[in-house]
Amino acid sequence: MTRPTRRRAGRSRLSIALLACGACLTAASCTTGGEEDASAAPPTVHTTPSAGARPGPLPLDGHFLSREDHQKLRSALDLLVAACMKGAGVPLPPAPAVTAEPPRHERRYGISSPDQAARYGYHLAGRTTPPTPPPVTARQQRALSGTPDGKPGPGGSPPEGCNAAAAGKITGTDSFPADALVVRQLNMDSFEQSKNDARVRTVLRKWSDCMKAGGFSYAGPLDAPRSMADGPRASAREIATARADVACKDRTRLIGVWSAVESAYQHRLIKERAKELAAARRERDDRLRRAAEVLRSAAPSS
Repeated sequence: MTRPTRRRAGRSRLSIALLACGACLTAASCTTGGEEDASAAPPTVHTTPSAGARPGPLPLDGHFLSREDHQKLRSALDLLVAACMKGAGVPLPPAPAVTAEPPRHERRYGISSPDQAARYGYHLAGRTTPPTPPPVTARQQRALSGTPDGKPGPGGSPPEGCNAAAAGKITGTDSFPADALVVRQLNMDSFEQSKNDARVRTVLRKWSDCMKAGGFSYAGPLDAPRSMADGPRASAREIATARADVACKDRTRLIGVWSAVESAYQHRLIKERAKELAAARRERDDRLRRAAEVLRSAAPSS
């Protein structure tokens, strides 16, 4: 199981999207116009969002590690760290199971489920406190983290530590595998570009006006939960706000509009950065292949 090192804070376990010139949007916002550079103009959207739309897949999703990929990488890293620590005579106790993460886009544009709004407000449904990892001794920590003088650690453990040694067998570096930087950057870029798109700004104003008519004053749906979701359970005011939030999203088709606009931006970014994304995909596949080899070598022979 991968454990903390001095080179990274905390526990080092790998835990590691419009209406096409239709009723909701102005025709002018869908044009690219004259001699304007098409790559700088807002991308055209070809889908018509419906009321009640929920966050769904985005074009970049296939470039991220899937849940299965995360599980494979985590399992391989755990095996490598455990073998390294055992070989050094400082075996680790079993780590607690990793809790499942929510769907990738569940709250990308804020809360969207009427049922969850009515039951939990802005709190996460079924949120539990993550299990506490078992403590490690100072000797185990040195074997995990490595030694500052470059000499072997306790029990002959590698100077870089069992964590970095395990990571190196998967990534070729001392860093654990994660989604490629270019993928994470484009994911953030598409969100910011879509948020600043005139079509999304228009629907955000409509959402804000809808909320204000109900007695709730927020500039956007990502502002609403910030002051409400910290307590142990949702208050009556929080639930009322969340229910109005989702109702206004449905009434203004906010999620469908924003999701479709962001999808258009992601398609553009994927085309513009195709070479970098292809290289990132090859690197991801290489790391998954190495992880599969580790898992095969550890599987009991039949």
